[in-house]
Amino acid sequence: MNPVDAIRDPRIAAARALATRSGRAAAGRCLVEGADLIRQARAAGARLDYVLRAAGVHDASLEGELRDAQVPVHGVRDGLLRKVTGGTKPVDWLAVAQLPRPAQEADAYGDFAVVCERVADPGNLGTIVRTARALGVRDVVLTDETTDPSSRRVVDASRGTVLDCRIRRFADPAGAVAALRAAGFQIVVTSPRGTHLQSLAPLRGRRVALVVGNETEGVSDAVQAAADLVVQIPMAGAVESLNVGVATGISIYELRMRMILAMLTDRIPDTLGRNLTAGAHLVRQVFDAELRAIGDLDSSQAVLLMVLACEQRTPLEQLRRDIGVGSEELAASVAPLRDRGYVAPAADDPAHLTITGEGRQAVASLWAVQERVEEALYDGFTTTEREQLRSLLGRVQDNAVRLVRTGGR
Repeated sequence: MNPVDAIRDPRIAAARALATRSGRAAAGRCLVEGADLIRQARAAGARLDYVLRAAGVHDASLEGELRDAQVPVHGVRDGLLRKVTGGTKPVDWLAVAQLPRPAQEADAYGDFAVVCERVADPGNLGTIVRTARALGVRDVVLTDETTDPSSRRVVDASRGTVLDCRIRRFADPAGAVAALRAAGFQIVVTSPRGTHLQSLAPLRGRRVALVVGNETEGVSDAVQAAADLVVQIPMAGAVESLNVGVATGISIYELRMRMILAMLTDRIPDTLGRNLTAGAHLVRQVFDAELRAIGDLDSSQAVLLMVLACEQRTPLEQLRRDIGVGSEELAASVAPLRDRGYVAPAADDPAHLTITGEGRQAVASLWAVQERVEEALYDGFTTTEREQLRSLLGRVQDNAVRLVRTGGR
């Protein structure tokens, strides 16, 4: 394929427009420069439109990764990419990345937010974002109209993580603080004159919004006066203050740990894993009670038969996952079904199980119980609510499958 060699090429023109803030804002895109940063941006969740590669430059690993992700890669004549960035040094790789959609008022917050009040240096802003994302914080709040999180210096310093943040912008700090307090946040400000040591801050078990300030002046007096807590990082006598990026990292870590400890008792009962586990256990108890009234099969055996009726032939390991039991429990569930002639090992592979004609008849008999239990559990639900619940549970399962396949990423 011939390299792109004209500055008027639409891909080059679109990339050049991203050299300015107004161009980035209009396109909802920014530039990511360098092979390593492209990798890191993708790992952070950034979505790339296309990648430009200097002619003669190759990186088999990155090109394979981009090909698998269906991101187009275009070779470009030597020297042309430097005209895109406007810099003086050679540019080998350049990606056009989608900026995250600005968070809306109705969008949900996480349990911790970082508020940047007049943080002037793009490198510091990028460092704050990178540290926040590393510590599990996605919500970044800006308190002016001029701070530009899409600049190449911010993208570079954040190692691409700014492309996977929920960024909210307010016209002034007072508006940001008021909105966060209305959303249930406890407002915490860092200052060398803080009245509490950060490590002993009396958090109240609510969400925390940490306000960090300008490199020279810190957090404004007005915001400090409006805060719920003003805390300090204790310093040795030889050091008066820390870089705002470093200080923010320390503060996020300490305050978030204290917040989690304060919220732990209230939050554990409401976690997704606990709710799903408890719900599944209760549903099985109801199903077991109904099954005991008509025979001696339990819910695990009934579900196993229903899975086999759909699949006809299923690996034992897949059955174990489907009914949520260990290997020993699976063997205990299968043995009575095999003795009754409901299931049998596959003739060509004993690691697979098949359902027999008698097993299919048993499923038909059990289906009335299944429907009765389901109707009782859906008591009070509208048809729309039933469909919504099925859809939401399906999405949780799809996400879980994806995370298992990708190692949690």
